[in-house]
Amino acid sequence: MNLPSNLTPFSHSILHPAMRDSLRRVASPLRSVGVSASFSDAPEAVDAALARMTTAVWGTSPAATADLLNAPSSPEASRGKASRGMKWGRQALQDFPRAYGRLQRWSEGVFESEWSQAQLLQVMEEIEPMTAEALRWMHITAIAATGGYARLGELIARFEKDAARAHALRLGLTAALKTPDGRLMEVLKVGVAPDLLAERFGHMAVHEPYEMAWPRLAETAEALLGDAPPPKALMWDAERAMRRQEASVRVARAQAGFLGRSEMMKTIHLTQTALTAHAEARDALAYVLAAARHWARAAADEAVADGRIQRFDEIFMLEIEEIKQMMTGEWHSRAQIDPLLIGRRREGRKSEETAAIPAQALGVAGEHVRGPLVRFSSPAEVRPLSGFIALAANWTPAWWRVALMAEGIISLQGNLLSWAASVARMGDLPTLVGGSAYALWPEATIDLFPAQNRAEMAD
Repeated sequence: MNLPSNLTPFSHSILHPAMRDSLRRVASPLRSVGVSASFSDAPEAVDAALARMTTAVWGTSPAATADLLNAPSSPEASRGKASRGMKWGRQALQDFPRAYGRLQRWSEGVFESEWSQAQLLQVMEEIEPMTAEALRWMHITAIAATGGYARLGELIARFEKDAARAHALRLGLTAALKTPDGRLMEVLKVGVAPDLLAERFGHMAVHEPYEMAWPRLAETAEALLGDAPPPKALMWDAERAMRRQEASVRVARAQAGFLGRSEMMKTIHLTQTALTAHAEARDALAYVLAAARHWARAAADEAVADGRIQRFDEIFMLEIEEIKQMMTGEWHSRAQIDPLLIGRRREGRKSEETAAIPAQALGVAGEHVRGPLVRFSSPAEVRPLSGFIALAANWTPAWWRVALMAEGIISLQGNLLSWAASVARMGDLPTLVGGSAYALWPEATIDLFPAQNRAEMAD
């Protein structure tokens, strides 16, 4: 959940202060166990901070926790206790549904606004705190989910000494989790009209989830669906995933033994609930950012009408406080805004860069599968293929056709909590995330081993 390095000024001015505020609020109660409340803006800083906080709450291995988040390990991180993590996680998950509802209702209220200038200014004051609140719940549920998942691995290791079989069981226990991401895939799999897709999932980002200059699904539903019928899903199967989860629970109950059964079942339930809640927290953030984009477009309409900007998309080249200056008349002509826009466009072209890609692959769903590796740089490259393993830098809803056609996927970026992982778990789709080591592999037949966190060239 690290922020991209090349956000537009509008997105940057909202997300970076909100991210820092969220991390401070989550870390503040943990100062007594050695967690710092100050954070840098480095690309990998957020996940590294979450890894440290997870270790402080749950007492999990710093290295193992960092691997789940594809973050740098912090050996000096303070260690909590599993019992504290369970208590902390249960409380957080109990409070989250109400917060999800509040964030969703606020966003819906923004979409229903009539946009007087007073209303525009009021909503503007609410955007950053609501974004920070959504991010705070993303971070809280991330700690609960990552800690629970790591603890689940520790409990399984007590009776299953083979690392691959232990990880396979953990993948089975967390399969079939119903999330907003997975429900979108489920709907796309069977086919849906564009208006219904926009109504149910219109707040979701099609491409870069944090960049508010990108259209939301409601604006691009017809283009996302295209003219072709939904592809036949080869491996993404929610019903098969549920059968695998049920079988894995039976194994875990039997193998944990009488003394460990209660703790095992409580940890399974908390981990499943937390992974689902984190996906819902990302969905809550999607609602808030969609509302912020809607507000920005309304402010842009006012500015276009009086000639201060020429096109609505120029609004995203301004920071939110600069938009306030424009709306309140401090900037009253295009002559004041033009030099700033020209400079920002020039800076944007110079500063475009590719975010650092994590190096540690993590299997998040599915079982061993073999197929030809096919590299994609865009979801528009979908070809009439079948039985392939798809490799791409980062997966978002725009990639839905590829995901439903593939036998397995490799995401060069991402971690346990990413969109690709959420979708893969619900459909039990064999998936590796953070697999940058495979970026330059030839398009040859490979074996994908999620339980072993790796892929290899087939013989």
